[in-house]
Amino acid sequence: MLSPRAKQCGQPDCRRRFNADRMREWNRAYRKEHGAWYSRKNFGDQQRQQDRVRRAGGEHWRRLYPAAAAAADAKRRALVQQARTDEVFTPSEVHTRDGWTCQLCRLPIDPDVAWPHPESPSVDHVIPLSRGGTHALSNVQSAHLGCNSSKGDKLISEVAEALRSQAQTQ
Repeated sequence: MLSPRAKQCGQPDCRRRFNADRMREWNRAYRKEHGAWYSRKNFGDQQRQQDRVRRAGGEHWRRLYPAAAAAADAKRRALVQQARTDEVFTPSEVHTRDGWTCQLCRLPIDPDVAWPHPESPSVDHVIPLSRGGTHALSNVQSAHLGCNSSKGDKLISEVAEALRSQAQTQ
Protein backbone atom coordinates (compact mmCIF):
# COMPACT_ATOMS: atom_id res chain seq x y z
CA MET A 1 0.00 0.00 0.00
CA LEU A 2 1.21 3.48 -0.81
CA SER A 3 -0.34 5.33 2.13
CA PRO A 4 0.36 4.18 5.70
CA ARG A 5 -3.13 5.40 6.74
CA ALA A 6 -4.99 3.42 4.07
CA LYS A 7 -7.03 0.47 5.29
CA GLN A 8 -7.09 -1.19 1.90
CA CYS A 9 -4.87 -1.28 -1.13
CA GLY A 10 -7.56 -0.35 -3.68
CA GLN A 11 -7.65 -3.62 -5.61
CA PRO A 12 -11.21 -4.88 -6.25
CA ASP A 13 -10.79 -8.07 -4.17
CA CYS A 14 -9.22 -6.12 -1.31
CA ARG A 15 -12.00 -3.51 -1.42
CA ARG A 16 -14.70 -6.19 -1.40
CA ARG A 17 -13.08 -7.95 1.57
CA PHE A 18 -12.70 -4.64 3.44
CA ASN A 19 -16.36 -3.68 2.88
CA ALA A 20 -17.58 -7.16 3.90
CA ASP A 21 -15.58 -6.95 7.14
CA ARG A 22 -16.89 -3.44 7.76
CA MET A 23 -20.51 -4.57 7.30
CA ARG A 24 -20.00 -7.62 9.54
CA GLU A 25 -18.67 -5.33 12.27
CA TRP A 26 -21.59 -2.93 11.79
CA ASN A 27 -24.10 -5.81 12.06
CA ARG A 28 -22.45 -7.06 15.26
CA ALA A 29 -22.62 -3.58 16.77
CA TYR A 30 -26.27 -3.26 15.70
CA ARG A 31 -27.16 -6.58 17.33
CA LYS A 32 -25.33 -5.61 20.51
CA GLU A 33 -27.21 -2.31 20.71
CA HIS A 34 -30.70 -3.50 19.66
CA GLY A 35 -30.70 -7.13 20.76
CA ALA A 36 -31.57 -8.43 17.29
CA TRP A 37 -30.00 -8.58 13.88
CA TYR A 38 -30.75 -5.73 11.51
CA SER A 39 -33.63 -6.43 9.13
CA ARG A 40 -35.32 -4.26 6.58
CA LYS A 41 -38.72 -4.69 8.23
CA ASN A 42 -37.48 -2.71 11.25
CA PHE A 43 -36.13 0.10 9.12
CA GLY A 44 -39.47 1.90 8.68
CA ASP A 45 -40.13 2.01 12.42
CA GLN A 46 -36.63 3.29 13.08
CA GLN A 47 -36.94 5.93 10.38
CA ARG A 48 -40.28 7.13 11.75
CA GLN A 49 -38.81 7.33 15.25
CA GLN A 50 -35.82 9.30 13.93
CA ASP A 51 -38.18 11.68 12.09
CA ARG A 52 -40.16 12.27 15.30
CA VAL A 53 -36.95 13.07 17.20
CA ARG A 54 -35.76 15.39 14.44
CA ARG A 55 -39.10 17.23 14.24
CA ALA A 56 -39.30 17.63 18.01
CA GLY A 57 -35.80 19.10 18.08
CA GLY A 58 -36.67 22.40 16.45
CA GLU A 59 -38.91 24.44 14.27
CA HIS A 60 -39.42 23.44 10.65
CA TRP A 61 -37.19 25.27 8.17
CA ARG A 62 -40.23 26.55 6.29
CA ARG A 63 -41.28 28.56 9.35
CA LEU A 64 -37.73 29.74 10.00
CA TYR A 65 -37.09 30.85 6.40
CA PRO A 66 -40.43 31.68 4.73
CA ALA A 67 -38.86 33.53 1.78
CA ALA A 68 -36.59 30.59 0.97
CA ALA A 69 -39.53 28.20 1.32
CA ALA A 70 -41.64 30.28 -1.05
CA ALA A 71 -38.80 30.42 -3.56
CA ALA A 72 -38.33 26.65 -3.32
CA ASP A 73 -42.06 26.08 -3.81
CA ALA A 74 -42.13 28.34 -6.85
CA LYS A 75 -39.12 26.61 -8.35
CA ARG A 76 -40.70 23.19 -7.72
CA ARG A 77 -43.96 24.27 -9.32
CA ALA A 78 -42.11 25.60 -12.31
CA LEU A 79 -40.16 22.38 -12.68
CA VAL A 80 -43.32 20.32 -12.35
CA GLN A 81 -44.92 22.33 -15.12
CA GLN A 82 -41.65 21.94 -17.10
CA ALA A 83 -41.32 25.68 -17.47
CA ARG A 84 -37.99 27.40 -17.97
CA THR A 85 -36.64 28.86 -14.73
CA ASP A 86 -34.66 31.85 -15.90
CA GLU A 87 -34.04 33.48 -12.54
CA VAL A 88 -34.54 32.97 -8.83
CA PHE A 89 -36.59 35.54 -6.93
CA THR A 90 -38.76 35.74 -3.84
CA PRO A 91 -42.43 36.77 -3.67
CA SER A 92 -41.51 39.81 -1.56
CA GLU A 93 -39.33 41.07 -4.43
CA VAL A 94 -42.32 40.86 -6.78
CA HIS A 95 -44.66 42.60 -4.32
CA THR A 96 -42.13 45.38 -3.68
CA ARG A 97 -41.64 45.90 -7.41
CA ASP A 98 -45.42 46.17 -7.91
CA GLY A 99 -45.89 48.48 -4.90
CA TRP A 100 -47.97 45.91 -2.96
CA THR A 101 -50.86 46.46 -5.38
CA CYS A 102 -52.88 43.62 -6.90
CA GLN A 103 -52.31 43.78 -10.64
CA LEU A 104 -55.66 42.09 -11.30
CA CYS A 105 -58.08 44.20 -9.23
CA ARG A 106 -55.76 47.22 -8.62
CA LEU A 107 -56.52 47.25 -4.86
CA PRO A 108 -53.72 47.39 -2.25
CA ILE A 109 -52.35 44.14 -0.81
CA ASP A 110 -51.89 43.92 2.96
CA PRO A 111 -48.61 42.06 3.67
CA ASP A 112 -49.81 41.11 7.17
CA VAL A 113 -52.77 39.04 5.95
CA ALA A 114 -51.84 35.36 6.24
CA TRP A 115 -52.52 32.57 3.77
CA PRO A 116 -55.20 31.13 3.07
CA HIS A 117 -57.20 34.37 3.42
CA PRO A 118 -58.46 35.52 -0.01
CA GLU A 119 -56.77 38.91 0.45
CA SER A 120 -53.37 37.40 1.30
CA PRO A 121 -50.52 38.16 -1.10
CA SER A 122 -49.69 35.73 -3.90
CA VAL A 123 -47.64 35.73 -7.09
CA ASP A 124 -49.52 35.37 -10.37
CA HIS A 125 -47.96 34.30 -13.67
CA VAL A 126 -49.09 36.64 -16.47
CA ILE A 127 -48.71 33.82 -19.00
CA PRO A 128 -49.56 30.72 -16.93
CA LEU A 129 -46.95 28.00 -16.62
CA SER A 130 -49.46 25.52 -17.98
CA ARG A 131 -49.60 27.57 -21.19
CA GLY A 132 -45.85 27.74 -21.69
CA GLY A 133 -45.05 30.80 -19.60
CA THR A 134 -41.69 31.10 -17.89
CA HIS A 135 -41.04 31.45 -14.20
CA ALA A 136 -39.21 34.74 -14.64
CA LEU A 137 -39.53 38.09 -12.92
CA SER A 138 -40.83 39.59 -16.16
CA ASN A 139 -43.73 37.09 -16.25
CA VAL A 140 -44.98 37.41 -12.66
CA GLN A 141 -47.09 40.00 -10.90
CA SER A 142 -48.55 40.66 -7.45
CA ALA A 143 -52.10 39.52 -6.80
CA HIS A 144 -54.49 38.72 -3.99
CA LEU A 145 -54.86 34.99 -3.47
CA GLY A 146 -58.58 35.22 -4.29
CA CYS A 147 -57.93 37.18 -7.48
CA ASN A 148 -55.20 34.76 -8.52
CA SER A 149 -57.44 31.76 -7.83
CA SER A 150 -60.34 33.22 -9.80
CA LYS A 151 -58.02 33.98 -12.73
CA GLY A 152 -56.84 30.36 -12.75
CA ASP A 153 -54.85 29.42 -15.84
CA LYS A 154 -56.44 32.05 -18.09
CA LEU A 155 -54.68 34.94 -19.77
CA ILE A 156 -55.60 38.45 -18.63
CA SER A 157 -57.29 39.15 -21.98
CA GLU A 158 -59.54 36.11 -21.48
CA VAL A 159 -60.45 37.27 -17.97
CA ALA A 160 -61.31 40.76 -19.32
CA GLU A 161 -63.50 39.26 -22.05
CA ALA A 162 -65.31 37.09 -19.53
CA LEU A 163 -65.95 40.13 -17.31
CA ARG A 164 -67.21 42.18 -20.28
CA SER A 165 -69.58 39.42 -21.41
CA GLN A 166 -70.79 38.97 -17.84
CA ALA A 167 -71.48 42.73 -17.56
CA GLN A 168 -73.38 42.77 -20.86
CA THR A 169 -75.69 39.92 -19.78
CA GLN A 170 -76.63 41.72 -16.56
